[in-house]
Amino acid sequence: MNTGVDTIAQGNSSRVVQPRRVLARTADEWRALWAAHSGPELPEPPVDFETRMIAGVFAGERPTSGFGVRITGTHRDGSSLVVDVEEQRPPDGAMTAQVITSPFHLVSLPRYDGQITFGDGDAKAGGSLAASARRRHEPAPSSTGLTPPVAAALAYLAGPFSGALLLGVEKTSRFVKFHAWQSLLGLGILGVASAFLLLLAFMMLVVSPTAFWIVLWLAALAGVAWVGVWAACVLQAYRGRLWKLPLAGHYAERRAGLLK
Repeated sequence: MNTGVDTIAQGNSSRVVQPRRVLARTADEWRALWAAHSGPELPEPPVDFETRMIAGVFAGERPTSGFGVRITGTHRDGSSLVVDVEEQRPPDGAMTAQVITSPFHLVSLPRYDGQITFGDGDAKAGGSLAASARRRHEPAPSSTGLTPPVAAALAYLAGPFSGALLLGVEKTSRFVKFHAWQSLLGLGILGVASAFLLLLAFMMLVVSPTAFWIVLWLAALAGVAWVGVWAACVLQAYRGRLWKLPLAGHYAERRAGLLK
């Protein structure tokens, strides 16, 4: 599945001589990556980082021809975006040119600020060159100066109040914005429901003691649910996961720009 993957450069002569899989979500990151790959002489191709990002795979230095690497597409795995990578090497006994190569593939793809992994597809002619099938990349940097997982966890710390605060200060990380919106909406709605049930319980005193206790228990259950959801949100955000609450999570994704 291609899903908007556009090749920027591909070949067998990168200056990156160690196996790497890398993302660039900002102009500075892209400039540094391009300079490491091609040298500082040539300017990097322009990229609109409001809507796009860069993924690069480098096979490292290889002793003969016949090696290759390419990004074939992307797919979603839960809340993660997986960049599919295919690596090739010559079959055993094949006649190859005795020349040092360093295969690479650089692509632009639609921007995604959640968790991203690189996944190996079925490698041609002998299997994958990668030591690991999947490598994680953390969400884009936060303008708060904190790491994105810490900033996202703080968005839940004081419930919807801290979510609103983070929305006011976060300018770059859509991952943090997602958790701030989810805190504001998800925890906010649960909190309002719990407070309403508590108020309703005392209003039921004028109706009957039985109604009072029933609604009071419902308010208590809503409060326990709020604490459980709050703890789960803090934990998942701190782990760097784009964990979604029903309804509120989908709306938070749209408000944060993770869905188009």
